[in-house]
Amino acid sequence: MMRERLLTLVDKLKSRPTAIGAIVAMAIKAGGALLTLAVFTLAARAMSTDQFGHLAVWFNAIGFLAVAAVIGQDTLIARSYGEYAGSGDYPQAWGAYRFGWVITLLAGAGSAIALLLFVPLFFSCVTHTTLLAAAFFLLTQTLLHYSSHSTRVIVGFVVSEATRELIWRILLLVVVIWAVLHQGLTTAEFFTAAGVGQILSLVVALFFVRRVYRAQPVAALSYDNWRNWLSRSRPMWQSAVLEAASMYFDVMLIGYVASPAAAGDYFAAARLANVFLMVMTGLNTYTVSRSATLYFSGQVDKLQDILRSLMLVSTTMLAPLLLLIYMFGGDLLTIFGARFASNYSTLVILSTACFVMSTCGSASVILLTTGQERLYSRIISVATVLRIALTSLLAWRFGATGAAVGWALVNAPLFMLLAVVCRRTIGVDPSVLNLLAPFSEKLRSRGLAGTNAG
Repeated sequence: MMRERLLTLVDKLKSRPTAIGAIVAMAIKAGGALLTLAVFTLAARAMSTDQFGHLAVWFNAIGFLAVAAVIGQDTLIARSYGEYAGSGDYPQAWGAYRFGWVITLLAGAGSAIALLLFVPLFFSCVTHTTLLAAAFFLLTQTLLHYSSHSTRVIVGFVVSEATRELIWRILLLVVVIWAVLHQGLTTAEFFTAAGVGQILSLVVALFFVRRVYRAQPVAALSYDNWRNWLSRSRPMWQSAVLEAASMYFDVMLIGYVASPAAAGDYFAAARLANVFLMVMTGLNTYTVSRSATLYFSGQVDKLQDILRSLMLVSTTMLAPLLLLIYMFGGDLLTIFGARFASNYSTLVILSTACFVMSTCGSASVILLTTGQERLYSRIISVATVLRIALTSLLAWRFGATGAAVGWALVNAPLFMLLAVVCRRTIGVDPSVLNLLAPFSEKLRSRGLAGTNAG
């Protein structure tokens, strides 16, 4: 009996490749989230309160700079390769890919050099070893951003997310465990290990991309549209910078307007709440690999079906998780240390907002990859300015909890608005409301049938 049920379940899964893809993508993201949680849990226990706060501030600052240093090429290649390869124009597709690498390498190297030159002017207390390690990590993370996004549309999301989320974090975790057990952990060691792991991730990703390239040989690459690529990438870059500001600025702002200790408290709560955003990013990962190709080939209905399946999987996974945090959030925070249990309210606020955001789906990715990047950039610009101002004010007055309130009051309504904009401009609804569409259609059809019978 059990065997028959398992076989039936397997047959159902085979008939739903989108659901399988979503589960795999989110499983990889969940693995990355758990590895990150383990790394920072050990770091929090190995460092003093201020040391961990400084690591959190540095990590978020470099994360922001790495997103900015890609100059929008990570999002651009997702659209360009999908658009050109979907029509069989591989000279243009591979030309766009190489063009993105040139821009990313130049911008990444320039950003690392700028970090080395300007940080000592404003933060003289930073050691040369820490600064060199931070610059190295900035360069490798910038390259990994472009590599993972391009690999996602060229090879597939499994390879891209394994290299982006798992490989380098596994190496970092091993190094952190060794350092904690033997001599303690420094910020320089943390960034050096992370950078080396990201180089390994790059090598693996490029190996798979090269295999695809050999299967799609072209006589010569085409760069005829390089002006259009630059024009398209500008609003994509602006949007990415603003999104990164929304993701990374909070810890930096809290460290500046409150204290490094408050920044560490917020960072610990955000690491747990980010599980919701990791799942949402997993959905975006699957969506971005399909959205441009389906939209530009006129398969909007198929795109809507994919989004409906993704949202069903996401909501089923995240609703119990939110309940778990409500019930045991304080206990979960103690994995960073007993003192972090007092941040329960911060965790609840962030988790609730992240859950609401996850129910709005992949609107940002769809808008960026279907020609609505300028509209999206304008919306995110206004929201980011408002969020930074509100978060700074509340963090200064109420610390980590105030920062969480400011973040939630802007981001949750923002994602609701983006879902509405996506439905009206693109014609697809990425939010949880699209789960109700089939039932509404059935009710309408029955109502019409009953009217006709009468």
